[in-house]
Amino acid sequence: MLCWRGGVFATAAPDLWYLKDTDGDGRADERRVVWTGFGEGNQQLRANGLAWGLDNWIYGANGRSNGDIRRPGADEAVSIRTRDFRFSPNTERFEAIPGQSQFGQTHDDWGRRFLSWNTIPIRHALLDPATLDSHPRLIPQAVRDIADPADRGRVFPLSPRPQTFNREATDYYNALCGLSIYRGDALGEEYRGNAFVGESLTNLVHRRVLADDGPSFVSRRGEENREFLASSDAWFHPVNTATGPDGALYVVDFYRRWVEHPQFVSPSLRGGVDWREGAGHGRIWRIRRRNQAGGQPKAPHLSEAGIADLVAELAHVNGWRRDTAQRLLVERCDPAAIPLLRETVHKQQPLPRAHALWTLEALDGLDEATLLSALGNAVPEVREQALQLAARLSSPSKELIAAMRGLVDDPSLAVRFRLACSLDALAVDEKSALWRSLARQPDAAPWLLLAVSAALDERSAWPFLKQLASEDASWLQAPTPEQAAFLKQAAALLRGEADVIDAFSFLGSFRPSQIGPGHLAIVAGLDQVAQANNRSLRQWLFDGKENKSSAAETLRSVIDVARRVAADGQMAVFQRIDAITIVRLDELAVAAPLLLALLEANHPQEVQSAAGTALGAVADAETARRMFAGWNMYTAATRRAVAAAALRRPEAASAAVEAIERGDVLAIELDASLLQALASLGDGSLRERAEQALRAAAPADRRAVLAQYQPALEQAGDRRRGAGLFRQHCLACHNVQGLGRRVGADLSGIGGRPKPTLLEDVLDPNRRISADYVAYTLVTNDGQVLVGLLASESAEAVTLRRAEDVQETVPRSRIDELRASGQSLMPEGFEQKLDVRDMADLLEFLARPDRELLEP
Repeated sequence: MLCWRGGVFATAAPDLWYLKDTDGDGRADERRVVWTGFGEGNQQLRANGLAWGLDNWIYGANGRSNGDIRRPGADEAVSIRTRDFRFSPNTERFEAIPGQSQFGQTHDDWGRRFLSWNTIPIRHALLDPATLDSHPRLIPQAVRDIADPADRGRVFPLSPRPQTFNREATDYYNALCGLSIYRGDALGEEYRGNAFVGESLTNLVHRRVLADDGPSFVSRRGEENREFLASSDAWFHPVNTATGPDGALYVVDFYRRWVEHPQFVSPSLRGGVDWREGAGHGRIWRIRRRNQAGGQPKAPHLSEAGIADLVAELAHVNGWRRDTAQRLLVERCDPAAIPLLRETVHKQQPLPRAHALWTLEALDGLDEATLLSALGNAVPEVREQALQLAARLSSPSKELIAAMRGLVDDPSLAVRFRLACSLDALAVDEKSALWRSLARQPDAAPWLLLAVSAALDERSAWPFLKQLASEDASWLQAPTPEQAAFLKQAAALLRGEADVIDAFSFLGSFRPSQIGPGHLAIVAGLDQVAQANNRSLRQWLFDGKENKSSAAETLRSVIDVARRVAADGQMAVFQRIDAITIVRLDELAVAAPLLLALLEANHPQEVQSAAGTALGAVADAETARRMFAGWNMYTAATRRAVAAAALRRPEAASAAVEAIERGDVLAIELDASLLQALASLGDGSLRERAEQALRAAAPADRRAVLAQYQPALEQAGDRRRGAGLFRQHCLACHNVQGLGRRVGADLSGIGGRPKPTLLEDVLDPNRRISADYVAYTLVTNDGQVLVGLLASESAEAVTLRRAEDVQETVPRSRIDELRASGQSLMPEGFEQKLDVRDMADLLEFLARPDRELLEP
């Protein structure tokens, strides 16, 4: 719930209600549904966590139940699948926003948003919704896991290991929820700005200390080898935290016997259990310093305060009181507050200035003189707020533009990051010049380059790139990895045909000997433009163009350079990968031998994988057969890349099916997403052959397989050898104590499960499948098939995540079909990789997973 105008907004899926008691009898007389369409799902995973934002929006957590949100009776809806949400209480605006929180989400004093997840203590939402709607390719970078890389996720409970039906682990993050940033004063100054999150399964509250990292943060444990708060009472289940009106930290304690939801328990074990045992005993704890000076503070009654008193409250040390005062000022919308708020911006301390700025904006009282004052403030966080507000102006004055321009060399990287994102109202030439200045700064990578990339659009991208490359030759001749990635991302924004042609004219102004890695990065980006339009770069450049011969000559020169770079083992890997993208544009008879040679294991793995991807895009029937002929010599990662690339063209897909039919390629060697994609091929006869080959390769009766491997439960396994098997077969998708990929479930805490359950998880992965790990099949309108987890989606694009944490973003305009498969990404048929002894070793490792055993 969240207070508003004497009532409350309340989430109660499928609805978000407004409830208000108008006659003082303690019952809501006004009851209306404001928004509807939230997924109902299980109660632990519904929309939740309403929170007031510094920007006067109300924010909420998705909860993992998704939904299509609309006004009651309206047809138009906003999808929040894989996204959190926010709405404006004063208007009818509702938005899906970056990131997906499970239970709880929060803001710090400066309005920065942080997200929760059951196995990740805190994440930071770095990019705003408008940026991602314009640039869906940046979705994977929008939300950052900010935990210190050295943090392995260990927790230190005082209570006995909990009795759970799923035998959930108790040594690592497992059921984190109720994240908040502490913004009070009753704990002491050293705790201000810390993050607190409940570990509801293991009866403790975990603390994180946030340190600046450019425009983002790094979070580290608040205590070493212990927790901020831990209870020996096994019924203590902290599920939410908050800063209270008195400045203390409040903890909501679920306090009942079972924290598990029966949905996550095997049906055979659900019966006969009182899942609500103790449901009447929930409680709230208040935590403050012992012997706090001044005793218990009096509860404030801000609803009775006058306008001047509310403005004064914006300077209170306690964030709850500042937020409440701001909300009440916005609710009342009294013009008498405007001069007082302007005075606060000019004369007060940093935090009240920030609150006053956003309150003025809500009251239509924010003038440029006030913004100018904030832009010149000595505190960088105030300058950031002013930039965000300046970006909302449709026609800023020359004086305001000059003040913004003056921040291009600001000592704060966070301010420059915000500046790069706040220049939309400026003329193209003016903002392009500022972006170039920001991009060239020594500490630009990676933050400022990300911000500039997020700010560019299809109109500004090429003029910006052309001028940047003309002013500083090092970007083309010797770019850093971050600069090359930026050039490629920016070039991929081009949409106008004239810009693409002009780009090649620019590239053609360089002699072949002058073509460097930056040129290759730009061409690689232009190739993405062509692919997004379902055409090859050759077609994009040459079809019906008068300058065909000139463009062809330029492309020929670039390809020749790319061939040398791709084959040169002394070149940087990122340069070779861009070069490989361009090599595939050559005639197949010339490109194929080089690309096939790059699949060999003596090249870096990233080069091998890039070569496999490139081959899949161009292979004819003979080249595709040669791709699979070398299968037994490829690394596991290269095999996955080759198989995934095979789905790009029917010739390659046919060669893949033939290899499976012959037994040269075992179905178990392919990850589940590829197996599902093969079974979804558009060619009817080829699809039937693939389905038949896959049926023959994998036993249908998982019970028989489980029975065959029961002896593994009795054998004493070799834990170290099991770690090697896990590294070989599982680390590409699973994370253990910070090592590996986050495609499938985090297995840091899997050791609490009994071995029979682990055996079922390995051999029968579809028996208990979480909605988070259901695979989706995406078919493009040119026949390509992609399968993976739905990592994110927006109105413009869908992002799928596959093995090796490979992410692919597909524009909606290219999508013919998107459907859930109902199957896990974890493949069946693991018995074809492991014999009984191997399984005993793997189970021994899973029972006691340890990152140190996995490290080379």
